[in-house]
Amino acid sequence: TLSQPITMKTEISFQSADHTFRIFGDLYFPDDFNENASTLLPGILIVSGSGPLDRNGNAPTMKLNTSNRFAEHIVSSRSAERAIAVISYDKRGTGKSMKKDDKNLYYRAGMMDLVADAIEAVKYLASDPRIDRKKIIVLGHSEGAIIMPLICKGVIESGLEPVFGCIFYCGFGENVKDAMDLQADAVKKEIRELTGPKGWILRTVASEEKIDRQRKDFFDKVNGPDEPDFISMQCGLVKQSAKWIREHCEFNAQECLAQNISCHCLAITGCKDFQVRDEFCKPEVAHGLVPKALSIEVHRPTNLTHALRSSEGPSKILDINKDYTKMGKLPLDGEVLSITDAWLDKIVFEVDTVASAR
Repeated sequence: TLSQPITMKTEISFQSADHTFRIFGDLYFPDDFNENASTLLPGILIVSGSGPLDRNGNAPTMKLNTSNRFAEHIVSSRSAERAIAVISYDKRGTGKSMKKDDKNLYYRAGMMDLVADAIEAVKYLASDPRIDRKKIIVLGHSEGAIIMPLICKGVIESGLEPVFGCIFYCGFGENVKDAMDLQADAVKKEIRELTGPKGWILRTVASEEKIDRQRKDFFDKVNGPDEPDFISMQCGLVKQSAKWIREHCEFNAQECLAQNISCHCLAITGCKDFQVRDEFCKPEVAHGLVPKALSIEVHRPTNLTHALRSSEGPSKILDINKDYTKMGKLPLDGEVLSITDAWLDKIVFEVDTVASAR
């Protein structure tokens, strides 16, 4: 049973980048925060991964509880001298971030729309009189980590103080097109190696040739001459943002990292993450990806999955729905939180808690 965290959570809202609707979210402060004190708090903005995720990191069909669990940990476990505020929000077209008379708002969104909304969230956080606008950290999970350099670039172009620090969870150095290819290869490999009747059935109904043909048909629709904002599949039962995919396929994530990341960085990708590659979190690779960064600390926890929980057993993409449903009910990985806490102490508060504990 998860203990009830001690937090002060307030619903907030701010204008979308195009000023046509409002984006809603939650702003977390420690319960004992003294609003009359002169000390300003650093702030962390959470930018979630791909899919219709709300402020808690949940989709209608998958409750991972990543954003709310992280925010609750940060505001309830830190001492008053090292307190930090956290903001998370419903992506456009999810939760309460809706536009009147546009039921397809989420599916119309492109990558750059999501970047622009994240920049508006930074503006909102920086405008709060309780927040130190010079110490705002952006935490990106999955797609949120991939678009991080675009957010940092946009923040500066908006006339705001540069982002003080970046936390990349499960997406550092990655791009969406390669991640999609990686996942498709993982599916084909698992089907190829699966034994017994289940393996035979899957190889019959989902042969590698059929998977490749379906992917080609999918990208042909995405890149159609009319450049649709979104496409419908499976007799109209499933929708997918085509604009989002096209923009990601044109985006050179590593080039953007090299050009636009000039702050302190923490990057964590687990060795059991089959949705992105962990090789970019090798120290010798990471330093080359962000040559302008003030600092870069990287970790590759042995059992960490993309859901920010660890798995002792094998991690299989064919079991993703079953495994992630179970993981969503668990606390976030303790090693990830400990690494993040120590990095925040060192970078934000200039306290080396790891050295102090020796």
